[in-house]
Amino acid sequence: MARTAVGSALAGTLVLATVTLLAGCAGAAVGGSSAITPTAGAFDTARASDAVGAWGNPTGMTTGWVIEPSLNLAADGTLTGSDSCNRLYGSWSDDDGTIRFDDVVSPGMVCSPESPESFDTWLSGLASGTVYGDVLTILDAGGTEIGTLDRASDIDPATVPSRDAEAFFGTWGTADTEGEPSIVIAAEGTYDGSDGCNFFDGLWWIEGDTLVFGFHSSTDRGCLPDIDDWLNQHASATVDGDTITFFDRSGSELGTLTRSE
Repeated sequence: MARTAVGSALAGTLVLATVTLLAGCAGAAVGGSSAITPTAGAFDTARASDAVGAWGNPTGMTTGWVIEPSLNLAADGTLTGSDSCNRLYGSWSDDDGTIRFDDVVSPGMVCSPESPESFDTWLSGLASGTVYGDVLTILDAGGTEIGTLDRASDIDPATVPSRDAEAFFGTWGTADTEGEPSIVIAAEGTYDGSDGCNFFDGLWWIEGDTLVFGFHSSTDRGCLPDIDDWLNQHASATVDGDTITFFDRSGSELGTLTRSE
């Protein structure tokens, strides 16, 4: 039976709760090769497609910590999303009505075995799809239907995440200095840094003008009492020139860092 993920009504800026996974490994290919650069020629064919928009539950999170799958198909050919465990990155194109998913990769994180009911990763098998009305049907490499996603019609397709996040890229704070927080945000959709004591790394995506920090891992060593590890609570951020402001999962401001590179 096909699985269906239904988009929920959203308003304003979406901020996702940060989920810390138990373990991680090197990025894994999902629907194509290991590259995440959008396929050449995908941009023009994507722009006029009915597939542009958000599908499934773009927040990824519902009550009870059940994580739902989603896809965000940007007009520039960029694909982002989640299979309910791992973030998905890649490209897509419209091939005469058939949606092709290309070069889709994920970080290959291990999901919590303590709550397997929260993770149904069927979307990781995506290879192609078709759109009929407000339903995106997902097919695997053999052409078999593996599930469907409903259009999140309350979300303007213009706000679907793409790689237009250059203002966030770079090094913020004082890197490689004990006791000083810092973070490096890379264009590839990854980030790493330190709260001044422990080190962390993870994934990010864009929701409107907000950068959202997603699944991440962190070291867990004891810190000196005089170290303020506020940055380890990062969940989202906004940027204004050379200043980046961080917020926790409740939306409360944590602190700011200035650009160093």
